Amino acid sequence: MMRPFRALAVALAVASGACRGCREDHPYVPYSIDVDATAQVLPDASGSVPLDASSAGVEHYAPVPATSAPGGQAQWSLEDMSLAAPEGHVFVSAIVGDFEHDGSKEAFAIVRLPAGHDFGKLAYYRASEGAAPRAAVAVLSPPDLVAAEPDCTLVGRLIGVGPRSVLVDLGTRCPRPMLGRGARRWIAIVSVRGPRPEVWLAVAMAADAPELRVDGEVVDQDGDGLEDVSLRVALDDGGPLSRSGLPLAASLAWLDRPAGLSQNVAATEASFSSLAASALARAGRSRDASAVPAYVAQIRSLYRALCAEGGSPRLTAVAGAGTIGCGAGRALEEAGLAEVRSFATMGDGLRAALALDRAERPPATRTASRVAEAGAWMAKAVPVVLARSVRAVAAVPNVPSWRAPALGPLAFVPSGKLLVCTKAGAAIVNPETGDEAAAGDVAVWPSAVTSPDLTLRWTDVTDPCDGSGLHARFASGPREEGIDVVLPVASQLGPGCSMGRRTDIRVVPIAWDQAGLQALVDGVPVLVASNLGGASVLNAFLDGPARRGTPRSPDGSALVVATSSGLVVRAGGRDRVLRAPELEGSYEDQQDCTVSNDQVYVACIQNGKVWVGAWP
Repeated sequence: MMRPFRALAVALAVASGACRGCREDHPYVPYSIDVDATAQVLPDASGSVPLDASSAGVEHYAPVPATSAPGGQAQWSLEDMSLAAPEGHVFVSAIVGDFEHDGSKEAFAIVRLPAGHDFGKLAYYRASEGAAPRAAVAVLSPPDLVAAEPDCTLVGRLIGVGPRSVLVDLGTRCPRPMLGRGARRWIAIVSVRGPRPEVWLAVAMAADAPELRVDGEVVDQDGDGLEDVSLRVALDDGGPLSRSGLPLAASLAWLDRPAGLSQNVAATEASFSSLAASALARAGRSRDASAVPAYVAQIRSLYRALCAEGGSPRLTAVAGAGTIGCGAGRALEEAGLAEVRSFATMGDGLRAALALDRAERPPATRTASRVAEAGAWMAKAVPVVLARSVRAVAAVPNVPSWRAPALGPLAFVPSGKLLVCTKAGAAIVNPETGDEAAAGDVAVWPSAVTSPDLTLRWTDVTDPCDGSGLHARFASGPREEGIDVVLPVASQLGPGCSMGRRTDIRVVPIAWDQAGLQALVDGVPVLVASNLGGASVLNAFLDGPARRGTPRSPDGSALVVATSSGLVVRAGGRDRVLRAPELEGSYEDQQDCTVSNDQVYVACIQNGKVWVGAWP
């Protein structure tokens, strides 16, 4: 999402009417501090995170709120200053102070057209000479923003964030992300360092970004006598987590250097480490564990919105700084492990195993000792059972060559024998003896995932790479018109998109009945409504006879899922992890697994070959 915002930096330069001279003639210079020194900064008693967690001992600047203007006034007297709005505009709010440090008063004000959907401008005033209203000496306009949707409201925030600086936030606030590309908010730090105010740092919030609140501060963070810039970005979607008092904010900090602003990535890493530590502390407590998965999802959502490493940042620096990097791979791992521990605390071994697979994905780090510790949490919640036999099957499965969601070529029959669909027909295998024979009386089942009435077919799952989450695609009707359903599954973090979309997403169809389509999508159980009107997280798999080619037993009472921790079998509300020496290191590679009614036998495909195992 970088390219649409490049033009914004040019627009800012034109709008400001001033520049920082030689500062803008130098390239962005990365900066970092030893992360270990700041990685465990915790929230304070109120649950908030310091604006810059690495700046202990810094004398912070208390933010100064703007004064709201009387409605519809083009002239305004405020603190002995007489202000006149630019022609055709009215005042929204203003701040008066000695921004030039010359002993006189100056003012910043947001002005806006009285009619229409005007985002507003930032006007700057010097002290009046006499009683006549003073005209603005500079007017800064935001770059072109995306037109608001009907349910969006205008935002016009103005806050004093330093002795010479204000934060201005212009644009719209929307109850949900807007469609399309471009920016809907412009947030800038504007400072008075010369004859005119100048945009020192600006960020743009994408139209399809989650709702974010951005606050700022301009103080000397590193004691070199120069003012530096910090932003504090919080998820502000109005949901239960944002109202709970749990910290959901991260710090972005830039230090003033001769070559220009240089990002202090350690401050951001420390703030994400604080969030992860808070999640991990709650995950081990039975009374708090159930809230942790949603909290971890919010941490990842914040990371995705801010950080270039997330793959689809929705808050982008457009002036004064380069790409926003966050590091924080260790913090992401810790947050993911907090989700694992929460499920283990709740006794949900299957979701704990699936969460562990997500926790160790890049850009999160993978620490062997932490993975082993997570395994110990799981072992307390779910028993591990070792195989008594694993044998190869000679029948070659007919695995679909296309990438669409498909039913697998394996299924058990009620007697416990295994059916294998091959190109020549069905074969039947005795798991105990290994005997194989043609099953001429068994019809080969289709691989397409279809609705019970055969009018709908599941064709695809993609990530549009815009931070909106995964989408399922269905075909319907004689012309196979596509129907798109947004899934409650977040986009994967990190790079991986090609031509604006990601398609390497693992899906496991489980059942499709009158209640809808049950499936695992990227390790998340989901239920798509039978009318394709929406989708939700599936908290408990629904009962009913199983379709052949799914990971369920013939009677539907048991389910098997391949995870990096082993083959997790769920039956009767209980989980157990199946392992075998022959399968160590390859559990994640198992495909199209299925289980027998008595959960004694499990069969999977690895590298195009079938095996079947027996467990106590």
